[in-house]
Amino acid sequence: MKRTTRRQGDVVDTLAAWIMGGRYPASAGFPTEPEICAELGVSRTVVREAVKTLVAKGLLVTGPRVGTRVRPVADWQQFDSDVIRWQLAGGVTAEFVRDIIDLRLLLEPGAARLAAERRSERDLAELDAALDGMTRAVADGGSGTGYLEADLAFHEGILRATGNPFVLGMLPVVDTVLRVSFRQSVKSRASAASSLPFHREVRDAIADRDGAAAEVRLRSLITAAEEDITSDLETDDFLKGGLP
Repeated sequence: MKRTTRRQGDVVDTLAAWIMGGRYPASAGFPTEPEICAELGVSRTVVREAVKTLVAKGLLVTGPRVGTRVRPVADWQQFDSDVIRWQLAGGVTAEFVRDIIDLRLLLEPGAARLAAERRSERDLAELDAALDGMTRAVADGGSGTGYLEADLAFHEGILRATGNPFVLGMLPVVDTVLRVSFRQSVKSRASAASSLPFHREVRDAIADRDGAAAEVRLRSLITAAEEDITSDLETDDFLKGGLP
């Protein structure tokens, strides 16, 4: 059989799709290296490295007695950008969106309260710049990608304003979670515009150093986003491109 040249990343994506799509469920055995080589037309070296990648991300486990097996979803590296990308490629489930919203509700309102108590003028300026970017983006001719980047900067700016090193250490995780959430909730220029008042209320509460209000208003913002996700709002080409 003639072997074709494929990037290792393509093989990793293919094996991940087998898992995400349920072809090999949790605790099930996974094909051997020769079997994968035969199906995909790649070398054993490529397959071996691809399997190592999936082991590192928690999707597979290997051992001399168990062979290669699929691990339960709870063992996957859920905050890994590739794992999230693979799940999105397989279709976003209601449970996946629910879990994203749950995490945001657990983390962001509390961070807003702390940000209101500790923010500096520089932090406030960062939030203002992000809010201005969102406002410009929803105006006629504005960019959906620009809106999402500014929205991301706003929410991450709140976390930075807490000044808490443990919260700051979660920024890469939050970045991934927010990108998924925004892709689902911002459906059009109109839906983006409707979120601006919620963001302004959060900004004003933080500016006033009103921690309780900041917490409540950010919770309301996330709840409104959840409603947009589950709604049948019409979409347009505002988000064409979107966030990477």
